[in-house]
Amino acid sequence: MCGHRNPMSLPRLRSQSHQSISTHMLTIDDNQRDTYDSRVCLYCPSGVPGSEIPLILECPTTSHVALDLIQLLTTLLYHTCQPDWTTLTTHQQTSLILADPPSTLNKKFHHVWLKSTMHAILDYVSRLETLLYNMTLPHTY
Repeated sequence: MCGHRNPMSLPRLRSQSHQSISTHMLTIDDNQRDTYDSRVCLYCPSGVPGSEIPLILECPTTSHVALDLIQLLTTLLYHTCQPDWTTLTTHQQTSLILADPPSTLNKKFHHVWLKSTMHAILDYVSRLETLLYNMTLPHTY
């Protein structure tokens, strides 16, 4: 699962079917599924709802993993005359981190954007998965 730059990891995050994100795990009790808002992040001490947005951008346990990718995206946004990273909503920032080109980028440049970002995005997803996987391993003493 935690192979270096496993390309299937990105679609799992994008399709909300990744087993390491609490909102995407099946939590069935008495044949009822928890609502999306009632599932909490397993990694964040504040107990916020556990979706991919807080996990990627806000959780103190995992958000540091995205810093290099955010720096690259910030630079690319600047060089392509797109809105500044800090002006984007968390949904827009998460979308960029999960490999969507900026919505304001001309479609004829999407392939260049993806070519410029995909390696870093897959590396980010791999590092995030490795961190989450290592956190879920039972501790041996």
